[in-house]
Amino acid sequence: MFDPSRTGVLIVDHQPLLARGVASLLRDEIGIPVYQASARQELLAAEMADYQPRLAVVGTTVGNQFSVDPVKLIAQADPDCRIVVLVDPHGSIEPYDLVRLNVSALASRFATLEEVVLAVRQVLGGQQSLDAYMATRLLKELSVTARRVDAGSAGGLTRREMQVLELVADGLPNREVANQLHISENTVKNHMRSVHEKLGVKTRTEAVVKAAREGLLGLR
Repeated sequence: MFDPSRTGVLIVDHQPLLARGVASLLRDEIGIPVYQASARQELLAAEMADYQPRLAVVGTTVGNQFSVDPVKLIAQADPDCRIVVLVDPHGSIEPYDLVRLNVSALASRFATLEEVVLAVRQVLGGQQSLDAYMATRLLKELSVTARRVDAGSAGGLTRREMQVLELVADGLPNREVANQLHISENTVKNHMRSVHEKLGVKTRTEAVVKAAREGLLGLR
């Protein structure tokens, strides 16, 4: 259960200047303890235990990659910690992936510091927050998901498995699929292995043919 007596805010971002700016503004505007994490994921669980923040502000960009791993780690380390996520609007992370992790607020990474402060205030006040751009993306994604449900899901493929399969259907090799989705080549192989099992096929070609027959391909 969420404990309102916890007051700290933890800033988790690989860009020190952005993290420092957000931390400084929050201290001035909200007047509660704000801590800046090291942004090294292997240390994040320990930092969560040390600071026990009421809320975490998380940037999802790591180098040139886009990852929800810090969000997952925080949610697992402390389910009571509220999370505000700054998402790169041009990245591959979809809002729905974050909503499923019980994130309290989504904002564009290019939002002003004042907009970030507003989102934090709303979350600290027990509300949820979604800026206009992220709301539009979420509605689009939910619309696509709804159409896929209406068309029927072959073997219960996840959204990410469908993304991988759609790119495979376009003739892309695993390496290029990985580059397009900003994931590792090994992750692509794991997704395709799961696709094969769920569809009851043995090859990439069979998977594409069965998905096309089920009307799943082309619903992008």
